[in-house]
Amino acid sequence: MGDQLPRVTEILNAVGLGPDLSRVRPDILDAALVRGAAVHALIEAMHYGYLDEADITPDLAPYIAAFRRFLAESKYEPIACEIEVTDARWGYRGHPDLIGWLLRQRIVIDVKTGDATGGSYQVAAYAGAWSAEHPSEPVKAGAILHLRANGTYRLEEIEMAPALDVFRAAVIVYQAQQRR
Repeated sequence: MGDQLPRVTEILNAVGLGPDLSRVRPDILDAALVRGAAVHALIEAMHYGYLDEADITPDLAPYIAAFRRFLAESKYEPIACEIEVTDARWGYRGHPDLIGWLLRQRIVIDVKTGDATGGSYQVAAYAGAWSAEHPSEPVKAGAILHLRANGTYRLEEIEMAPALDVFRAAVIVYQAQQRR
């Protein structure tokens, strides 16, 4: 059933809450998408213990160094990485980058190597879906982890309740668009 539901990013883009990439040159956009996917794959491999250090190419090394710095400095404790979550009641699915513990709170973290427009809504949606699937283990916190090409990072906390309200409004608009 979950694979029939729209993805969080599909909903956000359809209602205009995702990043506007229309002015980005196609070659730059393609390179950014490849970089982002590669960084996510390396983080997933690191999380599940099958990372081959040889897979970290020089162009990706600063992003992985930033992620490792985040792990060391934050004391983040992972639970899951890149799993599918669904919210059947609201009718969507998504793949949160990271779910874990940070400062004794269960948290969803979305990793970004580029534009984070709409990221707060994305994080809140993932938290909502996780909480719908795990009502006795709800996620109460969310953040965007910005990994930078210079090897640094910035963790941006999300105000979850208003972001989830906006996402749920987006779901309603998206569903209305689909019925037209």
